[in-house]
Amino acid sequence: MKKNLFIVASPVQLLNALEAKSKFKISNNTLVFIYNKPINFKEKTQQEELVHQKDWDEIIYYNKAIILKKNRFLEQVKLIKSLLKFEYDYIFSGEFGTIHHIMLANLRSNYMYLIDDGNATIFTYNKLKDSKYFSQIKLSRKIRLYRYILVGLNYKIKQNINFFTTFNIQPLKHIGVVQHSFEHLKSNKLQNIKLSNDIYLLGQNLAEVNFMNKNIYLQYLQKIKNNYLGNIIYVPHRSELVDEDYDFLKDTSFTIVKSKGPIEVTFLSDGIYPKTIISFISSSLFNLDKIFMNSEIHAIKIKDNDLLSNKEMIQDCYNFFENTGVQIIHLD
Repeated sequence: MKKNLFIVASPVQLLNALEAKSKFKISNNTLVFIYNKPINFKEKTQQEELVHQKDWDEIIYYNKAIILKKNRFLEQVKLIKSLLKFEYDYIFSGEFGTIHHIMLANLRSNYMYLIDDGNATIFTYNKLKDSKYFSQIKLSRKIRLYRYILVGLNYKIKQNINFFTTFNIQPLKHIGVVQHSFEHLKSNKLQNIKLSNDIYLLGQNLAEVNFMNKNIYLQYLQKIKNNYLGNIIYVPHRSELVDEDYDFLKDTSFTIVKSKGPIEVTFLSDGIYPKTIISFISSSLFNLDKIFMNSEIHAIKIKDNDLLSNKEMIQDCYNFFENTGVQIIHLD
């Protein structure tokens, strides 16, 4: 019996992997969980708490972050060749980085799917929808791919890559699309939960990735606080640095609460049906709109002159929200 392979590197990717496993009704499933960057013990524990042995026939942890840089290439080759011992019916990958590219080029399978990885899914789709993408790869990426030839691996992907997604993307001649609305998650969790009148504000690491100045970001949080009447619960992004600069926001109507994992799961596990959810360009807004269909979901528009970089990409996110249940809000 052929195996099915799921390659993930984050809690959100894992969430979508579980949806795929349920949607396609497949068994004999192997999960490869890749740690791409160093994480502290608490983060590692939180991630591994989401991985339940009963959901998988085999679990492989690959901690790329602790491998010396000079040894990473050979360790990647070792991992890929260990997976080459088997044939697969389905392969699902949460990313399309170099190691994932090489896996898809070498592992034998009937079907290949990319699963959602936040807004990165849209950017990857926009690249792959050009049927000539693989003949136009940048030289820097080609060099990283070519070195695998030296160890007997291929770098050309010969099969079509499909998408298993919550996003409203269109199937093409060379790209298949299977959509979902977190049916598996909702069937297990969307029971006995109560409507919360609190306003949930989902933070983003926009300052940390240099999309905008931190002081400007904090000013936006203040504007949201001024415009939304009620108790605001601010949930920081897992990569967001919340320090004393945030203290001026805190009072009885604005509290900061860190999430224990993906916000989609946290709401359901804690029995919360949020009345209002706010963020900026977080893909969680789109996911939450699919799960909590009676909630008000708001994306706060960031003005172009308040952005330091990636203006076109950020506008693409807002353009995408326009075709969903997410409302784009312009603050004065």
